[in-house]
Amino acid sequence: MITDDELAQVAQLRNQGMGRHKIADALGKPHSWVQRRIESLDKRERLDPELLSRLDARGVSDLAGLHSGWLIDKDENGAGQSLYFYLGKDEPQAFTDMVADSLDGYQPLDRKLFAPRVNVGAKGDKLLVVDLADVHFGKLCEASETGFTYNVEVARHRVIEGTRALLRRADDVGRILFVMGNDILHTDNGKTSTAGTPQDSDGSYFTAWRAAQHATIDAISECAGVADVDLVHCMSNHDWRSGWALSQTIAASLSGHDGVRATAYNMSEKHRKFYGYGRNGLLVTHGDGAKEEALTSLFLKEGRNLISRCDLLYAYLHHFHHKIRKRRGIDVFQSEKDHTAFTQVNMGAVRVEGGDMVAEYVRSPSPPDGWHDRNGYVNRQAVEAFIHCPHDGQKDRLTEWF
Repeated sequence: MITDDELAQVAQLRNQGMGRHKIADALGKPHSWVQRRIESLDKRERLDPELLSRLDARGVSDLAGLHSGWLIDKDENGAGQSLYFYLGKDEPQAFTDMVADSLDGYQPLDRKLFAPRVNVGAKGDKLLVVDLADVHFGKLCEASETGFTYNVEVARHRVIEGTRALLRRADDVGRILFVMGNDILHTDNGKTSTAGTPQDSDGSYFTAWRAAQHATIDAISECAGVADVDLVHCMSNHDWRSGWALSQTIAASLSGHDGVRATAYNMSEKHRKFYGYGRNGLLVTHGDGAKEEALTSLFLKEGRNLISRCDLLYAYLHHFHHKIRKRRGIDVFQSEKDHTAFTQVNMGAVRVEGGDMVAEYVRSPSPPDGWHDRNGYVNRQAVEAFIHCPHDGQKDRLTEWF
């Protein structure tokens, strides 16, 4: 039974900007107790005042577990009226509270975000592209079914330790482009992808969100200890809305860090983002939208301001979880492709870097789940980074295998 006094207490603290976790701490109550009263408050706010008064008159004050119902008023002769009401779903507020609470008391691992940079006197001139692609926090892989174990904790480990390993091998770095999004979350709602495809999930959606958020901040913090960092978000198909919202919260939490930059353009919902560094023109996109063969033309149209000063063109794509590298110009030459049991590397004719766009799909640290394993889509897991010289283009590719 929910009392009016309890609702008033929760409403007062909520109006002060507290999320459900802080309210629970302030009142000394379980989170579930607070959440039920928040749900009841939300439904009361959505109701027409007359309908609400009629429910109160019947002693119906706890609306948290009420989805819909009928109000029937009849006299002794059976004459009267019936009114159907619908109270809607509660997911949006639960999501909002989760976002508000997700950084409460959180501190990055090992490295303070505002710690002095360790390599100030040895700053290089290379761009390091750190692209942790298709991590899928919340994805579940069982070793008994697929031969691989993957869950929220494994994903967190691979993001943080993978980033550290890449940074240890990166030399002469003057700036870092940190690519976000790209199916960082396995689902858009805890159950399905954005399109409604059911997914095998580990833990709750909220657990996956917080783990992805904290691990990404830790990884960016590691990068910020090496060089200035530019953040860029890629919209993706598993977490179209949630992945974008997650990136916004991460960028907002780092907004006070002088070495981390997140522009409105880089963090927008645009499908394709362009980034220039010296002669390098970079396009980043998830890879589930425009066809690869259309990217050169799109680069010429959408990135024309970049091309005016950049003649070394690269497109970084994701989505497929395995390596494909192609040179796309007058002809198309595939120089590298991961197969199930091996990676095929084709030498081909020697071609001077520049002139043609290079399209490169980035490997994923997440293994195949049940559906992918059944269909034979088995990838070798890794995180990758790319080193670009401002004058000569992509010089090195760093791969950390798992």
